[in-house]
Amino acid sequence: MRLRLLTLIAFSLFATMASAKEIWLSIGGTTASGTFRTDARIFNPSTTKDIQIQAWYLPVGNVDNSAVQPLAPITVLKRQQLVYNDVVTSLFHSSGLGAIRLTSDDDFVATQKIYAVTSGGTLGQFVAGVDATSAKAKGLMIQLQNNGGSGQTGTFRTNVGAANPNPTAATVTWRLYDKNNAQVGNDHVVVMPPFGVIAPGGLSGYADNVPSTADLSDSWLSYSSDKPIVAYGSVIDNGTTDPTYIPAAEDTGVPVSTPAGKVFVVTERGGPTSSPSSITISPQIVQGALKPGDTISFQVSALDSNHGLRVLDPDGITMIDLMLTPGAAAVTATFVANTEGTYSYYCTNTTCSSGHNSMKGTFVVGTATTPPPPRY
Repeated sequence: MRLRLLTLIAFSLFATMASAKEIWLSIGGTTASGTFRTDARIFNPSTTKDIQIQAWYLPVGNVDNSAVQPLAPITVLKRQQLVYNDVVTSLFHSSGLGAIRLTSDDDFVATQKIYAVTSGGTLGQFVAGVDATSAKAKGLMIQLQNNGGSGQTGTFRTNVGAANPNPTAATVTWRLYDKNNAQVGNDHVVVMPPFGVIAPGGLSGYADNVPSTADLSDSWLSYSSDKPIVAYGSVIDNGTTDPTYIPAAEDTGVPVSTPAGKVFVVTERGGPTSSPSSITISPQIVQGALKPGDTISFQVSALDSNHGLRVLDPDGITMIDLMLTPGAAAVTATFVANTEGTYSYYCTNTTCSSGHNSMKGTFVVGTATTPPPPRY
């Protein structure tokens, strides 16, 4: 009898967990120019019960969003639809662009429509919510076009974005191909922090060293990742601003990403007292993770003001020395950690914020040594 009871309890717990649902609306909000806007809908298909939904707004910037807190639970009455026009403003009372994460113990449907706010109107694009279980470690987007700029009738441009639905970092390798199916430039490796969101950006940002002569008038993009992610393309008619949403399909021809070397996202922030100035590295570098001879890449960005980053080896030799502009694309700096010991890093812009002196840290390659003092 006891075994039967335990079996029934286990089955009940499994059924409860199996019914839980997590949906991602991969991008939403209003662009800085105000050109594009997002409306969302959430529907409860149940005929018998009201349901509760948790909602998170996760800003773009490819930063660690694991500390973001959800709204108070949203109640959706049975067989009813909730309407959120300009969803980031109406639901989250915020602004800008980001992904929306929705979870519930019950089944639900969530969708969004993205459209241009123009005097002539626009068709807009429908974006279905992506179930977290449908995120892909190997993805492919075809029928991408990039052969002109805004206002050039008869031409198109393509933006690509992604979201990491995992509570741990994902290392993603992107490969871009031209009209003749030849790879353009080199592999582009990006570390996406936990729940990180990459804003939609041009195709050329998804490959390194793209030649100016590349023909992207009919191109495609592939990726492989060590964690499943949500990725999409948006092809925009330069004459009408009408966009076409292209979700990632499964790419069975590439292996799951196992990049050579170690790649980390480094974010500098000079915040107020409630959000202290800091340099964060994701994933966190724990002792034993790096060994002498490892190739290390830092993808560095500044969130709020001009910052600098200098990395010194245990002998005080400079490995990285960067100046950073807020809002600019991340800068990738790569070095080989040949020297064993404790490496130090710090912001070199002494006027970046009142908390500048706290913007420093160390990490270990192999066995730790006593680090030299930071050289501000």
